[in-house]
Amino acid sequence: MDKKFENAMEKFITRRINDWGLVSSKAVAEAAENVIKEEEKLKGSFTEEQHKLWNAYESALSVQSGEETRFYYRSGFGDALRFLFRMREE
Repeated sequence: MDKKFENAMEKFITRRINDWGLVSSKAVAEAAENVIKEEEKLKGSFTEEQHKLWNAYESALSVQSGEETRFYYRSGFGDALRFLFRMREE
């Protein structure tokens, strides 16, 4: 795959991940709200040192979540393309 196409594909995939991240089902929205509520309770009990550890944990978790989402989205997108091209060949 040439570099120009690869860059365009990366931008497209990232944009679509971000687009879908803004739209969620009621169940996902409620679950996210519950996590935030419980997280606030937990953070309210932290010492200053624990807040620093929590911030480092949140940063690491954010990177992990982003990378997992990107990986699974790309994998699913690749599978869809392979499926369509195979159908076209037959």
